[in-house]
Amino acid sequence: MKESEDIVIHAPTESLLHRQQFVLHEFAHMLLGHGDDEDFSNDDSLLPDIPPHTRRRLLARKDLDSESEIAAESLADHLAAAIRGSAFAESRYLEIFG
Repeated sequence: MKESEDIVIHAPTESLLHRQQFVLHEFAHMLLGHGDDEDFSNDDSLLPDIPPHTRRRLLARKDLDSESEIAAESLADHLAAAIRGSAFAESRYLEIFG
């Protein structure tokens, strides 16, 4: 993995809509620039194959009622609504993210 790449890791779910919401929520954090200014330890013993900036984003989950979590969930909702509004986009999403 290159340092300029991001990986979205989410909880497993059997629901396609739930998985889509997880992925869109994480994309929303990326689009909104959340986590880029967090100060986390660069401990390479935890997830050593993942670059430090990605590890920080993975480990940043905290207050679910925080302003950044609410903003990410809101943007994810808007993205999901746009996908549902377009049959072409929805099928393309499923093709890419399953």
